[in-house]
Amino acid sequence: MLFSVPSACGPGSEKIKISVGFRYGASEQERQYYSECKAEFERRYPQYELVSSPYVYDSRTIVSKYASGQLPVLFEADAAEALRALANGYVRDVSGYMDGFGWTEKADGFFLSEITSAYGVCGVPAQQYAAGMVLNLPLLARAGVIEEEAGGYVLYDDDGVPLWPDTFDEVEAAAAKVAETCGEGVSGVLLPSGDGECGGLYLDMAYNFGCGALERQQDGVYRLDLGSEGFGDAMRWVRRLAQERYTDDSKSYGAEEWAAEMAAGRAAVTFCNSDDLAAALAAEPSLRGSLAFVPMPSSDESCSAWRGTVYAVSALAGDAQAEGAFRFLQFIGCGPDSDDAALSATERRLQAYISQGMPLLPCLPVWEDEDYLAGISGLYERYSDGGALYCDAFYRGFAQRRRHGEPFARRELCELMDELFSRMIFDATTSNIVTLLEESETAFTEKYLNR
Repeated sequence: MLFSVPSACGPGSEKIKISVGFRYGASEQERQYYSECKAEFERRYPQYELVSSPYVYDSRTIVSKYASGQLPVLFEADAAEALRALANGYVRDVSGYMDGFGWTEKADGFFLSEITSAYGVCGVPAQQYAAGMVLNLPLLARAGVIEEEAGGYVLYDDDGVPLWPDTFDEVEAAAAKVAETCGEGVSGVLLPSGDGECGGLYLDMAYNFGCGALERQQDGVYRLDLGSEGFGDAMRWVRRLAQERYTDDSKSYGAEEWAAEMAAGRAAVTFCNSDDLAAALAAEPSLRGSLAFVPMPSSDESCSAWRGTVYAVSALAGDAQAEGAFRFLQFIGCGPDSDDAALSATERRLQAYISQGMPLLPCLPVWEDEDYLAGISGLYERYSDGGALYCDAFYRGFAQRRRHGEPFARRELCELMDELFSRMIFDATTSNIVTLLEESETAFTEKYLNR
């Protein structure tokens, strides 16, 4: 019977091995936490044996890992990629286990819709995030864009209206002020580039310029459409910043690089995904209390394409292993359970996380159960160190701003966005936008959407 738990293994019985692909070991406390979890789980469920098998999900390696039988039973994966892996038969449909553990009805409805297809549910909700704008408050105050007062910065007027630059025109004007006031070597806006993650930020930028879906259906066939006015406006905005020298066009930047530039007082504004913010603050602790993380600028209602990760179960796993994987997730507090044991496990995970020097930012819960939310909120309040002092604007309205992503080739599209917008940054005076977009539309459609 599914979900039955033998009280003990009989003499000589073979253990059910569950290889776990989570990455633990960044700190001594984290290693100790995993070691204790393993010992306690195997003591409570003696029929199982946990085997550490660290695996960083990669769409290029999952095929060979699957074919060679090396894919861990349980591992974390990007939600969109896991949905593709489910369609290709590399991970299990976990809808039956979600139902059996009572988790389906407690899942965030938007999240659940993003990880469900005709093939089933590709994993257990793990983390959700989206893009926002990062403001270097001391530098913007120095340029006169915002005001500083005793004890902090003024980000709202008396009616609660934001005072930071929340449209692209205002961001551009702020960049000009920074360039005029703060001298050579200071960038008004630092534009990240270099990989598909950065490309995803430009995709969100285009949405906030008024661009609709890019993978459009016409006459029953999908094609890439980059011809909207909003998409062109986004590209011209980036190119104009580069031409006016409001941005550093000498190199590509990721989270740790832009954090270093901000800590050195050389960048006033940038963009990042909410899941990168903690890593940036951990890399540059001096930024805590000096940054604001706010919604993407927009001429209308700010939005960002939803992104997330799931705990996926390999299709190579047997029923007993899959059940054991769920029991392990439940044991370490990764489900929506709100009993003392689950919250205690979650608290220990938070302590191990904080031990790495990571700031505890507001929680974006993936479950909707009221008892669970109350318990989690209490833990985050207890362990918050104030590093998210100016981040409430982003987290408070997250559910209203998230939007569905493109239906098919999301990863490839983000890589294309990085390529296109990098041309606007590094080849601002030589790139022909019209020709570039027409060629990109045709090539992308034929390679990814015609299939």
